[in-house]
Amino acid sequence: MTTISRMSSSSQGLNNMDSVAGMQKRMAQLQEQVSSGKAIQRASDNPGGTQSVLTLRAEQARTIQYTKNIDNGLLRLNTARTQVDSINDQLLKARDLVIQGQSSAISANTRSALAAQVDVLRSSLLVAANGDFAGRPLFGGSTSAATAYDAGGNFVGDSNAVSTRVDDSGSTVRIELNGPEIFGSGASDAFALLTTIAASLRGAPADLSANLVSLDSVISTARGAQSTVLSRINQLNELHDVTADRDLGLAGALNAVENTDLAKAVMELTVQQTGYQAALYATAKVMQPSLMDFLK
Repeated sequence: MTTISRMSSSSQGLNNMDSVAGMQKRMAQLQEQVSSGKAIQRASDNPGGTQSVLTLRAEQARTIQYTKNIDNGLLRLNTARTQVDSINDQLLKARDLVIQGQSSAISANTRSALAAQVDVLRSSLLVAANGDFAGRPLFGGSTSAATAYDAGGNFVGDSNAVSTRVDDSGSTVRIELNGPEIFGSGASDAFALLTTIAASLRGAPADLSANLVSLDSVISTARGAQSTVLSRINQLNELHDVTADRDLGLAGALNAVENTDLAKAVMELTVQQTGYQAALYATAKVMQPSLMDFLK
């Protein structure tokens, strides 16, 4: 014998009402998504998507910080580049003065005038050597001192490298040069040498030949500093492009997870509204009282 199971009108009505309530909830979600432009209004809407958003935002925050680090490093290195270029120009002027002083055709007074120009160049180099960046000595390493060189041309900074972090792997790029890496060090640095050259011009022109050899060595050091600064600038520029591309990719990924696909959401909302109206009609028909309901 076959048993036929029949669903009562009241049970069917309750099921229909549950379906209507679900449709109402989904329509409310879709309306929020369309009006706000955000696919996830609260974590409970999409736990997996919420976790992805949090992960992407954290990665995006780190990338933004790396971009700031790179930009700050470029600013500092470009400031150093300007100074180092000027330093090289001044050292080449000093070299021209030494060559002029070697000539046997000039007088002692002329050499004395050349010596005075060398003194001016030395003072100018000292100003460049004590250039600052963000209130700290540009060529002083990590020193907390007010200047990289004292009035006598002695280096009072340190050789501690100043670097900036550029990626998640912990890679860093050095964003400075210290004074000795530009001017040389010890008794043969640029300041001591220019003092010696001025003295040779005033009283010992025969020493100028040896002075020129020493000056060429200092110029070579300064030119090396030029190349080093330019190399680091190029490295940071390349990293800036890589970081910018990464930030763009993260923004796209975040947009895909977090933001509403308006066309899709509007279409689904329209379908839900149509289904909702149909469900309301069906529920109303089922819930209407019949003659049998009154006879019970």
